Amino acid sequence: MSYLKKTDILILCKVVDNFGDIGFVYRLSRSLSRLRPALNLFLCVSDLSSFKRLAPKIDENAEMQQFKNWTIVKWNANEKTALAFKKNMPEIILECFQCSRPDWLEQILFSKTFQKTVQIINIDYLTAEDWAEEFHLLKSGTRSVNVKKINFFPGFTKKTGGLLLPEPARFKKESMENYFKVLIFSYERDFFPIVQAISDFSKNQKTMIFLASGQSEKPFLEAWEKAGKPFCVKKLPFLPQEEWDSLLFEMDFLFVRGEDSLARACFLGKPFIWHAYKQDDDWQLVKVDALLKKLEAHFPKDETSQFDSLSKIWRWYNGAQNLFEKTNPKDLIKQMLDESANGTLRKPFFDFSETLKANGDLAEKVLLYIDSL
Repeated sequence: MSYLKKTDILILCKVVDNFGDIGFVYRLSRSLSRLRPALNLFLCVSDLSSFKRLAPKIDENAEMQQFKNWTIVKWNANEKTALAFKKNMPEIILECFQCSRPDWLEQILFSKTFQKTVQIINIDYLTAEDWAEEFHLLKSGTRSVNVKKINFFPGFTKKTGGLLLPEPARFKKESMENYFKVLIFSYERDFFPIVQAISDFSKNQKTMIFLASGQSEKPFLEAWEKAGKPFCVKKLPFLPQEEWDSLLFEMDFLFVRGEDSLARACFLGKPFIWHAYKQDDDWQLVKVDALLKKLEAHFPKDETSQFDSLSKIWRWYNGAQNLFEKTNPKDLIKQMLDESANGTLRKPFFDFSETLKANGDLAEKVLLYIDSL
């Protein structure tokens, strides 16, 4: 391992759920390298097999490897790797999603003989809740005066760290210009009302469903078969991240889940429905309502019915009860699809995406903070 300079950054990623953690870290690393090509990035990842699904050239068995212009090391590093970091510890550590630190790194940082000053930047989970502004850049204590820590909150306002701006799409476009293209990427749920809505919509609009592999694939296909396979479905293989991002860019309407794909959808300027990760006591609805509040500002104030319909569907999709005593959710979903096809629903989402771009790039803000140290 070469001598580590001030341009060295150690990025920590503990994979705990699906591919959102490593997906964000992979995206962040590409953004940092694109903005500052001279940076030396060291990625410490707990699950290289998950990383390999997003980046097929990763060797999931290697203790240490070069990928792109980065050094990738296993979370449970061997003694040789740990010793190399002990001799040349980066001054900057990005700790993503409160992932803590591997034991070997903890021992180095909090050893009585460790004298170097290290700044840990905890990049936290994405939320649209107002408190993200209050906690952004808030300092935290550690067990050593030499190890500093600060919280860095992604978010949807200028007073947060913002979101990672998208890379330009570089892959071949889908040759389906005459189709209205819908992405299904969700957690498990009953998809029958959605299938009914798409079925009704497709009677007047050629429609192609792009069905992502994963938790939503089986229940969606079951609902589709139950309805008599009324429209075309293209089942997608698991795609490397850069191809996935390019595919999202081609969609006309999206059902997305989690945080990483939500952030990508927000920049597309196209209508989408978000499925938040279900939490105890339906706490996910707090996050959904907070994001809806940010979206609401971009809908015409004299035409509240369009946003009310959107809000109702989003809340129903995320588990809110007793919202459709007199109407069927499929009717409002079809309405959203119709308004997406004729363009009337696209402007609020486009304006929302432009606001997010104006808020700044999370990777650039991280670098500016590092520059200020």
